[in-house]
Amino acid sequence: MKKGFVFLCGMAAMFSCISCDKEDVGSGEYVEDDVYAFSMTFGTMPSLYAGLYAVDREIPTYFFFERTQTFKTDGFPEHVMLCPYLGADQEEQMRDWMKNTIRDINEKNPDAQFELYVDDLRAGPISHDFFAAQGIDMSRVRVFMLSDGTGTYNEFYNNFGEAGAGEEYWKKMTEEINGMSWSGDDGYVETKALPEFETHWHWSYPLATRENYTYIMHDSGLLETSDPYVKERIKEMHCEDRNVVDMLNGLSPDKQKTFLSMIPYEKDVYVELMDESLKPNLIINGTSNDPENQRKYVGEVYEKYKDDYDVFFEPHPADESYLDYETTFPGLKNIPKMSFEFVMMFIGDKIDAIGGYPSTIYLTVPVEKVKFMFAAGPEAMPKPLNLIFENAEQEIDYMLAQ
Repeated sequence: MKKGFVFLCGMAAMFSCISCDKEDVGSGEYVEDDVYAFSMTFGTMPSLYAGLYAVDREIPTYFFFERTQTFKTDGFPEHVMLCPYLGADQEEQMRDWMKNTIRDINEKNPDAQFELYVDDLRAGPISHDFFAAQGIDMSRVRVFMLSDGTGTYNEFYNNFGEAGAGEEYWKKMTEEINGMSWSGDDGYVETKALPEFETHWHWSYPLATRENYTYIMHDSGLLETSDPYVKERIKEMHCEDRNVVDMLNGLSPDKQKTFLSMIPYEKDVYVELMDESLKPNLIINGTSNDPENQRKYVGEVYEKYKDDYDVFFEPHPADESYLDYETTFPGLKNIPKMSFEFVMMFIGDKIDAIGGYPSTIYLTVPVEKVKFMFAAGPEAMPKPLNLIFENAEQEIDYMLAQ
């Protein structure tokens, strides 16, 4: 039974610990409850997953996201406590703050249960370091490994996909995992056994066969391997197939409103842009590192579809080469910059046609809306897009990207 809880020190106290000495870093408060959630994410897609879970799961939640442009810090619901150390340059401080908070909760409530929401390829070392290495038996921790998109499928195939080699590597990862203590019997380990977030990427797949680990990904049926042993292991993995757009639509209206209040973009701006004309809307998605290559294909799409569609260009957040597109291609309109997953959340129902460079975003785009791609064909796309587009029912105009 969930207990009532109170933030004892308030939001101001949360930010006061920014100036604390490293050994004293902690949450500065205790929230009374039976279950506590900890979210730490480093990519956009895992952050969206974590944010949606945080809104839906109304339990005390301690939240870190490295990509600070993903959410507004003042838009979170009251049960979410933001880590005061946000951003790519404060990971060490975040780690200490999170670990000390977990330890404080465990000391006050030795029966507490925990939930961890974290990028899939970092889930192994973080879950061990934050819990088991602090004397907490992992049977009290449920870990949600959040897919970062195509990387989840490509890392799997590249390491477990080849017959024979896949089995060998799976067993190697399992041996590494089993060589660690996960029961917490060693008590608190002062020297961090696995302090590096970027190590042991491939533990996530074998860890998913453990009862308390759940792999959240777009579609587990798209994991590819020709190794019979690994195929059997996939059947043992605890996976939940989730799409962030579907997750948002599945929230209650009040929770949808809460989540949208966390997003640093105004939905109406994008809706009005799509509704300015009665013509159907076509979006060109740009994620290229080659500006001239991108300009070439944008021009080809523009000339081919400008008479039948309102053409929009959706830039990558790091792109600056598109700023003259509206004058170079009269009638084309640039969509204000934001993470593309939010484009689908805001105006997915207003997009009639779309295409561009193959990337993770096409895990959230209905394949039937894709009209063209800057690729040689499905076989040239990163996994699992090769399988998704191989089975597309409509004809797609493949433009070979140089």
